[in-house]
Amino acid sequence: MTGEDWLHKSVEALVIGAQAIGGSSKEICQKQLKINQNLFTMNLEIKQEGYGEIEFSDSIPDAVTKSVLNCGRVVVLSGHQCIGLFQQFQGDGFSAWYNKFLISAPTILNARGDVRVLELRIALRNIIKGKWDQINQAELPVNHFQMGFVPHIITKAIFEAPQLYETFDIHFEFSFLEKIGIDYKTLDRFMKLVYDNQPAELSKRPFKCTNFMLDSIYVLLQNSYTAAGKARLLHNNVTNILIAALEEVGKEEIDNLPLSIQDIDALHHVKELIETHCPVYPGNDVLIKKARNTLNAFKLSYGFKRLFGVSPYEYFQEQRFLMAKGLLREGNKVNSVAHELEYESSTAFIKAFRQRFHRTPKQFQKSGG
Repeated sequence: MTGEDWLHKSVEALVIGAQAIGGSSKEICQKQLKINQNLFTMNLEIKQEGYGEIEFSDSIPDAVTKSVLNCGRVVVLSGHQCIGLFQQFQGDGFSAWYNKFLISAPTILNARGDVRVLELRIALRNIIKGKWDQINQAELPVNHFQMGFVPHIITKAIFEAPQLYETFDIHFEFSFLEKIGIDYKTLDRFMKLVYDNQPAELSKRPFKCTNFMLDSIYVLLQNSYTAAGKARLLHNNVTNILIAALEEVGKEEIDNLPLSIQDIDALHHVKELIETHCPVYPGNDVLIKKARNTLNAFKLSYGFKRLFGVSPYEYFQEQRFLMAKGLLREGNKVNSVAHELEYESSTAFIKAFRQRFHRTPKQFQKSGG
């Protein structure tokens, strides 16, 4: 695993609940990958080579104050010339962690603990080298991902250069994956190993993150939604990130999965629902519930892409920008358009418009659209 995991393996650790006596491996698994949120009582040991054991704290040093986001829990690991900042986004059935390591000198951190972990790990900035017991691919290239499971933590994270390292990891409860309805052979083999409490990696090599995955992460990190809006965004984006990762790994298998006439009819209905609800994205859960009872999250994603070439959320964004262009052509002020389209601010709208069309809304209006 990318050395990133080592630490937050420890840090957040998705605990597959205590094993029930006499239960089958699948029953044990379903009793469930429980996320342990109390980082201060977990049986974990973190040591910095040459300096001994270091501990987690909720006291935030001045050096990282500006990096703290408006999310859930924030945990700090302070060692000799190294600081680890772990920021938690807690959802229903998962816990996502955005992690920064500020390294002032070459550093090696070792983690050990009797903690079971099922996670999707993503490297965002610089490569953390090292080893992870029973995992073949410990290191992740930047903007690559891997999904894995370990029955315990024994890791070594090596930070070779004084610089900033960033990772984004999502720890899942087993039930979350089941609800999505993902079904293909590669994932099935992986899940059987998890059932049997055996270390596993979804693929033999890391895969490059799609732009959609990275965009979904950065939207989570940089938004000014209300608390309720953040919760909906978190659930939707984590689901999208997971499905996009699984689709990327199982691309050849998924391309051959069948879509029934009922599925196709339901997906066209989803397309209409997105158009009707725009400029507000209803969320994947709502789309599934209204899609005539034939879809799950996985089929919604790969089926919609197969029929229309983009994900449901990407199609929503296309429709939203079409509305923006229409309103701007009619001469509406930028602030009014931003408000009409439910952007959190005119600044956010201008930034999104420029990223999409390489010019500002004002420039678009002046050019006649």
